[in-house]
Amino acid sequence: MSKSKLSPLAKLIRCQAKEIEKYKWIESEKVGYDIGLERATREWLDKHFNEWKKHKWKQVISEALTK
Repeated sequence: MSKSKLSPLAKLIRCQAKEIEKYKWIESEKVGYDIGLERATREWLDKHFNEWKKHKWKQVISEALTK
């Protein structure tokens, strides 16, 4: 399925997973070892999810309503 045909929820989940992967890479580089997906997810949710949600959900909802 192409990106344009993904449901709004699928787009949010895919985007969130990409953000967590970026966070994992950045934080692993800082400490010099792989922090692991579980730790990265937990930390990202604690530190970044609320702001990401405010921005990204508005964007995805707007896109869905204009189609």
